Amino acid sequence: MARRGTSRTSRPIAHVSLVDRVTSELRASILTGEIQPGTSVSIVELCELYDVSHIPVREALRRLESEGIVSLRPGRSALVAALSADDLTDIYRLRRLIEGDLAVRAARQMTDELLAAAEEALEEYVAIEREPAALAAAHHHFHATLLADVMGAADKNVLDLLWHSADRYLHITMADLDHAPETKEQRIDEHRVLLELARERKGPEFKKAWLDHLNGSERSLMAALERREVSASA
Repeated sequence: MARRGTSRTSRPIAHVSLVDRVTSELRASILTGEIQPGTSVSIVELCELYDVSHIPVREALRRLESEGIVSLRPGRSALVAALSADDLTDIYRLRRLIEGDLAVRAARQMTDELLAAAEEALEEYVAIEREPAALAAAHHHFHATLLADVMGAADKNVLDLLWHSADRYLHITMADLDHAPETKEQRIDEHRVLLELARERKGPEFKKAWLDHLNGSERSLMAALERREVSASA
């Protein structure tokens, strides 16, 4: 409701809240494996680590629980979710359903502006070597750009959650992924094919290539997860 006859003073708004910062820091520590899967984290220790009260820490943990990254426990701790083949399968099953639908619609109305932005994003992705955070960010930027005109708010919220979940597997299994030059080139070629099919506005072909790409990513991460589990049990 508008107010009349009142003077307004400048009230700067913080760009990132304390809860946002704690959430971001804690998420990064979990995604990179600094805090390992299956680890119990103490709220008291997190408060000391980030030099904050328990309120932003609890709220950050609630947010990460909604992403499936941690589960709050009775008392003053949380458990970092373990990695599992079933969880990875579920992530990619949902990604195929949502992204496949968006892909076929995106191809029908692809604009030259989006294609130019996607090409730039692909060049950035190709230039990155093995830094997981930068690699994941550039990879998602390329995909999100191609889907931008058909991705609604609900789609974006769900995909952000699924992409964060998939990123966790990428970060933690990075050392166990196949890094052969031909494998890297194949992944780059898959993205180039996507860009070319988008440029040609070939909806069914674009969707198939997109799903094939997701299937390949799932297989690579699943193989890396298995190698990681074998190494851990050796």
